[in-house]
Amino acid sequence: MAENSVYHIFWLFSFFSMSFNWTAQPTNPTLAIKGQDVSLTWNYSLTADELLKSQTFYGIIWRRLTQSSSSYNEIGLKNYLKLGGNPGDPGTLSYSELQAPHIVVDRNDPATLHIKDVRREDEGTYKIYFFLQLGGNAIVDHEVNLTVLGKF
Repeated sequence: MAENSVYHIFWLFSFFSMSFNWTAQPTNPTLAIKGQDVSLTWNYSLTADELLKSQTFYGIIWRRLTQSSSSYNEIGLKNYLKLGGNPGDPGTLSYSELQAPHIVVDRNDPATLHIKDVRREDEGTYKIYFFLQLGGNAIVDHEVNLTVLGKF
């Protein structure tokens, strides 16, 4: 019986320790100076299974908490989609930036959101979601608070 219990504990540890991992996140809170640019950068690592799934689809959504409605509104999106089984097909990477050119998604970085010419109204909670299934639930999310410093 004890041997079986040890196996189950090991399996649970292995199962939970081998999943999506944020390897870098913005400082929380992130401080920004009014009128300057700020970048919110996340890096991550995927398990072998997640990496395989990401070769067909992955999505990253950024949202900002709206104080007036207490809900998160989408401000940026990055999607990768590969249809069919042709190994030579590179797939399609697409972006949606609902507040461009003020808030944009970095096209050269895995998961970075740039806020240009920071304003007082940029202050608040930002949330990133990572998806591995089209129309599915996020496998992970992370929040960061942005505090704007300077004269208002």
